[in-house]
Amino acid sequence: MTVGPGDGLAERSVEAVRRRTDTVPRAAIVLGSGLGRAVEGIDAEVEIPYTDLPGFPEPTVPGHAGRLVIGTLAAVPIAAFLGRIHFYEGRDMTLVTLPTRVAATLGAEVLLATAAVGGVDPSLPAGSLVVGEDHLSFLGQNPLRGWRDDDGRPPFVNPAEAYDRDLADVALKAAADVGLPATRGVYAASAGPTYETPAEIDYLRRAGATVVGMSVVPEVSAAAALGLRFVGLYCVTNTAGPGTTHVEVEEVAASFAGKLAAVLERVLAEI
Repeated sequence: MTVGPGDGLAERSVEAVRRRTDTVPRAAIVLGSGLGRAVEGIDAEVEIPYTDLPGFPEPTVPGHAGRLVIGTLAAVPIAAFLGRIHFYEGRDMTLVTLPTRVAATLGAEVLLATAAVGGVDPSLPAGSLVVGEDHLSFLGQNPLRGWRDDDGRPPFVNPAEAYDRDLADVALKAAADVGLPATRGVYAASAGPTYETPAEIDYLRRAGATVVGMSVVPEVSAAAALGLRFVGLYCVTNTAGPGTTHVEVEEVAASFAGKLAAVLERVLAEI
């Protein structure tokens, strides 16, 4: 794969994976804070610590295990990234996009990104699901800065085109089937690690955001450049604003596990 920042890390990581398995995943899943239990049903072929993959740092955020699990879920071969690499951890964007780049290099066609988020829309209660349809980025840096396409030019892509409407429909129906309140929405990405002030929440609401978090945009941007279909599944753990703690986010996210697992399996079955 030649589209990317040219650091060779995705290719070297895939070489490390291929020394352990030849499985080609059809889909990749990135698990957000406290959401790792949503893929406990994986029939795992191999589990690889991030520290065994070139370029992958050990996660510093609670709720992110730091393992790549390759196996099958809902009879579909998948690669599950248990733990994100976050921009707010001080990581360069080339590392933040590395799981997406590895997924594409392994042969995945779809990226499903889960995330624990704060509700900007005041009508969204904790315990509801938002299926991504667009995003707003306030990261301060474009995830594709410095990337080159096959012909050496920057990859001029529209990330919005990566959002897969058909699979989003499947996710919404699946959520309804398992009794999980769900709606479409817009994800606002802040740089973090600070939570948003009341004034910032008011600004995001006026700008059209439904939920806010500190990830996702690097993943969907990289997915667009690499030709992956993208599905964003955002678990509302709290109303965005004062009083939010990471412990609260983890605890509420963990309560999503069973229903989110059912949604993931139904989406995988349609790929």
